[in-house]
Amino acid sequence: MEINRSDISQTFINLFIGELKFTDEEFELLLSHMNLELIPRKSFYLKAGNISKQKAYINKGCTRTFTVDEKDREHIMFFSFEDWWIADFESYYTQQPARQYIQAMEDCELLCIKKCDLDRLEEQIPKLRFFFNEKKQKMIFATMNNLREVKSLTPEERYLNLIKKHPHIFQRIPQQYIAAYLDIEPPSLSRLRSRLSKK
Repeated sequence: MEINRSDISQTFINLFIGELKFTDEEFELLLSHMNLELIPRKSFYLKAGNISKQKAYINKGCTRTFTVDEKDREHIMFFSFEDWWIADFESYYTQQPARQYIQAMEDCELLCIKKCDLDRLEEQIPKLRFFFNEKKQKMIFATMNNLREVKSLTPEERYLNLIKKHPHIFQRIPQQYIAAYLDIEPPSLSRLRSRLSKK
């Protein structure tokens, strides 16, 4: 679906026009290579085994990214909200089959751009390459930090970090998925929330 300015969030416009100082021509060129995808709640944007051929900006909604082990257990890596870019980035950069699933937790509006189009645009607009290189570095650091949290923090500490970063997460993500992210059972999460609310 083609994108008009009326379709996109002011945050997206402010990012490219304001922060990155795109000219109107550069911004329109970027939009001309993007398309709007509507992903219904519980549907998959990406499944393991498929190649991640595009990046998507979350214009509206939220997703969860997870893997499935050999015993069919899900392991939630992170949740993504508005103003986040999503993909299986290992698959995107290597063009090998994805190992992650990305599922909509709400009805999502995604602004998508294919890798082949973005590669060409980065040649035409160097600051676009700089922006996505920074994003790639931040994603690497965030992944490393997430692994460090899993290894070194208690579920309570991870819970406190999560609600500090995303205060409204319980209004948007079902508790069973938050419990899975914290690697605890839902009743344990309920007890944890109850205990902390009394402090």
